[in-house]
Amino acid sequence: MSSTTGLILSYALGIIFAIGGLAFLILLDERRLLFGVPYLIMGILLIGGVRASQRRKRTRHVEGGDADEPPPRTH
Repeated sequence: MSSTTGLILSYALGIIFAIGGLAFLILLDERRLLFGVPYLIMGILLIGGVRASQRRKRTRHVEGGDADEPPPRTH
């Protein structure tokens, strides 16, 4: 993810899904697992995916192979 806005929106969506899944698990009487578990899993996957993406980007940048940066000028 290259933009800060995209990063913030991805984290926000993940948090919304995770909190919604927890709310379904806590507040629903019937079918709590049917609604709560998938939303909770989607939220955790979104948050984990964004964190992994940021970790890969940071590692690439430290190793010097960042594809987003233009090559340095030699003139």
